[in-house]
Amino acid sequence: MRGKELSQLSNYGLLEIINKGKLPLPFVVAVPQCPSESYWNMERDAVTGLVDELITNHRLDPRRIYLIGYSMGGYGVWDLAIHNPKTFVAIVPLSSGGQVSKAEQLKNTAIWTFHRARDGIVPLEQMTNMVSAVEQHQGSVSLTIYPDMGHDILRTTLSNQELYTWLLEQRK
Repeated sequence: MRGKELSQLSNYGLLEIINKGKLPLPFVVAVPQCPSESYWNMERDAVTGLVDELITNHRLDPRRIYLIGYSMGGYGVWDLAIHNPKTFVAIVPLSSGGQVSKAEQLKNTAIWTFHRARDGIVPLEQMTNMVSAVEQHQGSVSLTIYPDMGHDILRTTLSNQELYTWLLEQRK
């Protein structure tokens, strides 16, 4: 979600699930908002700085830093992990794709991707191409394809307790 209104984030994604008490999560959750008229690859340094600040000032375990992103945020997850392969132990890109030519950077990152079969906004092929590219470099990647509906898989995916169990199993 882009913009300047941080209050919008409280009813979106992980914060929506946390605020509604639907899923107790044993994580520190940071939800940056992409500025209007920008993209996550343009904000890479800002997000990297946020992660560094959180690790330094909030005693986070640097061996257990995860990224989750949906749609444009999913593209950002791929991009940030490619450019910081030693920072993130696991990533969860949803409804997105990445830079196939740079997939080798992710060979040591655990990846669980999610997409809809009938996504009219981001073709499934973008995700499957990225998954195949990571697999070619012997990376650990799983793809869950929802057979019905369209692009919006955020609530369905983030409501899945199995995802958080999997994340907590991932460590450097």
